[in-house]
Amino acid sequence: MATEREVLEFIIVPPFEQRAAVTAAKERFENYLANRFPGYSFRVGPFTPVGDEDEFSVLPLMNFPGDDGKSYMCTPPKRWFLQEIADACQQFDWKGLRNFAA
Repeated sequence: MATEREVLEFIIVPPFEQRAAVTAAKERFENYLANRFPGYSFRVGPFTPVGDEDEFSVLPLMNFPGDDGKSYMCTPPKRWFLQEIADACQQFDWKGLRNFAA
């Protein structure tokens, strides 16, 4: 059994100051990211003290169950890809005025 697999799911943790706006637009924000990065899924997590509290934190879900019932680790995503996701989070229009905001 091949135990290498790409990370396909990410948890997005909003900056402390934007947690209310992110919560209010959670579904639209998750859809925006899924449309921006086809083949990947995103879930908004609650604010937690990780990373820089002024920026979005992108946390890859690294574990997956194998056919044998054991847990395996995914291949870590490239740093540039995590940064692209974080940049896309910053570009999201929280007021829903831009047409690319899903």
